[in-house]
Amino acid sequence: MEVSEQLVMHYFSGKTTSEQDRVVEKWLALHPDNAARALEWISEQEPGKGQEIFGDLMISKEQVWADVQHRFPEADGSRKMPFTSFGRQRTLKRYLAVAASLVLICSFAWFWLKESDTVRVAAAYGQTRRVTLPDSSEVVLNGNSSVHYQASWEGRPREIWLEGEAFFDVKHLRTHSDFTVHLSAGKDIQVLGTQFNVVDRQTRSCIVLKSGSIRLSLAEMNKQVMMRPGDMVQVNGNGSEITGKEVVNPENYSSWTQGRWRLDGTSLGDMLQKIEENYGVTVLVENRELLTKRASGSIPLGSTGAQTLIEDIANLFELQFIKKDNTLILAR
Repeated sequence: MEVSEQLVMHYFSGKTTSEQDRVVEKWLALHPDNAARALEWISEQEPGKGQEIFGDLMISKEQVWADVQHRFPEADGSRKMPFTSFGRQRTLKRYLAVAASLVLICSFAWFWLKESDTVRVAAAYGQTRRVTLPDSSEVVLNGNSSVHYQASWEGRPREIWLEGEAFFDVKHLRTHSDFTVHLSAGKDIQVLGTQFNVVDRQTRSCIVLKSGSIRLSLAEMNKQVMMRPGDMVQVNGNGSEITGKEVVNPENYSSWTQGRWRLDGTSLGDMLQKIEENYGVTVLVENRELLTKRASGSIPLGSTGAQTLIEDIANLFELQFIKKDNTLILAR
């Protein structure tokens, strides 16, 4: 059973079955990062709820330990309990259950203490958000994207973690302090002062440099790539292969920050991939050969919803836009 945001929210709302409880609790206790993700989901949907849950957990920690000592007196070394084979098995299961509870509490505590001064910003599907960082650098998030970073960089390195797509306008400091963008799979971007667009999705990463210079580090390949303005580097999802490097017009890749898509021989397949990544909408094409068709021009974004955007693309390629139940189709 996959642990999703909806399942975790149902768990904390008491709407899950006993089997689902076990799955979620095992996932939470597996690693503090999972506890961090759960608290983030809770805080996004119910501001302040994360603090409340953490407080409840810390209060209940003493009760959990007291329960261990009450049920298993040998836990404090006072006496030993005789075990039958059956009794040993049942007691072991109880120990494991209690241990899992303690690990869960410690996981939440570790996360809360570590992340209490961390800022997290996310843009929902079809939304863009502009963020000013502690050093006055700016980030524009595209839909279905997020960043997190320390609330203060005073005496700390300038570091930010990205999931999704963002445009960075990094301020060059007199101290020449590096600015690092951490992507998935050990991919990092080191910057002094520059502008660039980054896409870091599950299956691909794409970096386009607009101005300045950056160094792309690929831990999986033990390789570094120096980039100059106009360079575009594409890497596969796990960072094990550079799938493309070419010189492009950077404006075409950051135009979304100005509320438009600038197209310069852009394929229909690339457009539909962007819609799926940024709007969470999948569009089927009856004839796969249509995906290679290309177009130039521009398409307005602004507050445009996914359906209007797809209709504009259909008109651009002289295609029919068909809605069949919950399926969206482009056809001749």
